[in-house]
Amino acid sequence: MNKDKGFISINALFIMVITLISALFLIYTSNQEYLIINSSKNNIQAYYLAESKIHMVLNKEEYYYGQLLPRIETYLKYGRLGPTYDGKISLDNKDLFEDDNNNIVNLSFAEENKRRILEFKTSSTYFGISKNILAKMTIINDLFEMWIPIVSIEHIQQDKVEEFTNYMLHLQEKIEIPKLPNGIKAIDAIDYEEVKIINGLDNRINIEFFRNNIDEPVKREILVNEEIFLLLRNSHTVPILSIASEKDWEKVKLKGIIHVEGDLIINSDFELDGIVILHNGQIIINPSKEVKIHGIILLNNCYENLLDYEKVQINYNYNFIKEYGIYLPKFIEPKIQHIKNY
Repeated sequence: MNKDKGFISINALFIMVITLISALFLIYTSNQEYLIINSSKNNIQAYYLAESKIHMVLNKEEYYYGQLLPRIETYLKYGRLGPTYDGKISLDNKDLFEDDNNNIVNLSFAEENKRRILEFKTSSTYFGISKNILAKMTIINDLFEMWIPIVSIEHIQQDKVEEFTNYMLHLQEKIEIPKLPNGIKAIDAIDYEEVKIINGLDNRINIEFFRNNIDEPVKREILVNEEIFLLLRNSHTVPILSIASEKDWEKVKLKGIIHVEGDLIINSDFELDGIVILHNGQIIINPSKEVKIHGIILLNNCYENLLDYEKVQINYNYNFIKEYGIYLPKFIEPKIQHIKNY
């Protein structure tokens, strides 16, 4: 009987030991799972904190986009940041998580697949776990980097039609004469029926403004050099921009942006380096005249037969597009391609 009691005691002790070991193992396993889950959660949180810095810089309503935009414009104009700007965007400490002390988003530019690319690098720390991320994005509106000289519903792929239509509507709503550098002439022709650009006998380019069906211009200006930003629209009628030369053999040559919500009539040899945007009108060219446009043409609800003219050349020129496109709404339009760890 005593032997049986001893045997039972040993068995009970053995069971208790097994139970204790099992309990300790379960506690250890649970603790490890908690640490793994917590570490994974902190890792994910650190990633999202770093990603949020990218989105803060890209948010046009935030102060940081004001640091980014002139850097993009400088790069597009000169191909580099130069001495004026560095490759860093500094965030305010109030916008950082309390455990995160990295307030710098580094930026650099590159070219991939004939697109201008902006790269961001930054990092964040969350409860001791740090995460480095790289964001890569295009910076110019897709419509200007399709490498085609005429952009219209008839000339683009079907999947781009809605994007094009929305952008042209946005232009009509938002375009205005921007702050321009010295040398680019602002021509804000609102509610005129016709504007004439004439290469005069005196070798000066004259601009005449017509209103109320009066034969004589109500205003005249002289174009000192060839660079212009011309905005012509009329809320009551279809306005006309006409280009001519008083000397039949003399070419009218311009650089910059021509934005017309109406008709464009060309009655002389004409050459433009830049961007032509036409809404709700048509392009009429004297068949005997030679027209060359180096840049891009955007046509919205327009009748155009440019390719029918033997002496018309429309050549896509990226350098002129980016030189003058920076003055158009939503020309600079950063679009994230991917964000990843590095």
